[in-house]
Amino acid sequence: ATPSTPRPWRSSTRSAWQADETHELRADLVVRADGRFSKVRQLAALVPVQESTPMDVLWFRLPRRADELHGIDSTLGHGHLLIMLERMDEWQIGYVIGKGRYQALRTAGIQQLRDEIVAIQPRLRDRVEQLTDWKQVALLAVESSRVPRWHRPGLLLIGDAAHVMSPVGGIGINYAIQDAVAVANLLTDKLRDGTVTEADLAAVQRRREWPTRVAQALQARGARIIVGRALADRPFRIPFFVKWGPVQHLLAAMVGFGIRPERIARI
Repeated sequence: ATPSTPRPWRSSTRSAWQADETHELRADLVVRADGRFSKVRQLAALVPVQESTPMDVLWFRLPRRADELHGIDSTLGHGHLLIMLERMDEWQIGYVIGKGRYQALRTAGIQQLRDEIVAIQPRLRDRVEQLTDWKQVALLAVESSRVPRWHRPGLLLIGDAAHVMSPVGGIGINYAIQDAVAVANLLTDKLRDGTVTEADLAAVQRRREWPTRVAQALQARGARIIVGRALADRPFRIPFFVKWGPVQHLLAAMVGFGIRPERIARI
């Protein structure tokens, strides 16, 4: 799409587009949520500012026995952090490692990874041998970043295209959806009237940027505490007040709905 020359696109016929064909679609506004590696962001020369993160995560799956607990399990110790998420008859496992350690671990071989997994979670000893190749292991290079400007004339970035959240708390999708709700609330009438300006796009960023900044700061703080203790092999104890009911409800609301909840307006 070419945001600088807006024109509603219409077509009276439908045809199958071939892979080698190029088509131009004109629009009053292009809203992109095409992820942390956004091609549109790159083409618009909107460069994200990276923030330091202390960790990367290796993801893999191992079988889950029927007699094992349900839900989520995590283990902190031996200088590492292991998170296990129930996926029916499998565990989806996240193994947190220090930033930049992946290549050294891979060079040491898959047996080194198996040994570290068993050291932190001995009950996986009976199935860890099923990890036989690094192709079974996915590296999530943890990133936290934000573009200073989310918009150009006719273009607006939201979600990970505008601000990459770290995996701490699993809130990235929440913030992307809330960005979309804010866009709908603030721009629908103007889109109907054909009067959207760049100032309107800036208003979306103003509304969503500060809760994003707060959330990223909290994520960074949590990551430094947990990963720092894991790598130093020090126990991590949840503060006593977190176990208090009202605090748990508040934390759940902050994770689920964000710092500034968005609600769909009547349109």
